Amino acid sequence: MVGHTVTFSDPHVLTDGDAVELAVDGYEDVGSMYILELTDGTTQSVGKQLVETISEQSK
Repeated sequence: MVGHTVTFSDPHVLTDGDAVELAVDGYEDVGSMYILELTDGTTQSVGKQLVETISEQSK
């Protein structure tokens, strides 16, 4: 199964403390935002300006 790692420019409310990386199950690009599919099955939208990179990872 393939997931993704979202790297934020700065620590985000979705990450723990000072962390800038978040593992997600998937994401959708919807223009100026990404819809992130979190590992708990919920979704969260974040503005693209907050995201540095999204990289694929093997689970």
